[in-house]
Amino acid sequence: MFRKSFVALATFAAAGPAFSQEAASILAQPGTPSPAEVIVADDIEDADILSLEGNYSDSIWNDTAPLEAMVADLNEVGEIEDVVLGPGGQTLGLTTDVGGFLGIGQKTVLIPLQDIRLVRPQDGNDISIVTRLDKEALRNLPEFEAVD
Repeated sequence: MFRKSFVALATFAAAGPAFSQEAASILAQPGTPSPAEVIVADDIEDADILSLEGNYSDSIWNDTAPLEAMVADLNEVGEIEDVVLGPGGQTLGLTTDVGGFLGIGQKTVLIPLQDIRLVRPQDGNDISIVTRLDKEALRNLPEFEAVD
């Protein structure tokens, strides 16, 4: 998946000047987030996935309040492997490897977008992904196999 991303990035870089002028005009539009407010794929590559492990209520999950204060008490359940986009460019979710030991018996699963929240600490470093799914729920997700 990252190979395809690299090829797309290389293609984008070759056409950079034309795209950069367009990007600059998009970023200048009212209501567009500043660069400090956006998250790019490189920011979440290999980010830790932390689980609430069922210690939450739906109101906490559905609230738009930041989860940063909770991160220190959460359990790490994996790392981001890939960002998965649909045919129309919409983000479908993130993949991670679950189960197994030392790479034996593990499988790659897709964590749906509605089950993740991005957390950026106040210092702006090391984005984490928080999921409401616990380890068992992640292991019970179907295996995700991307077509290369």
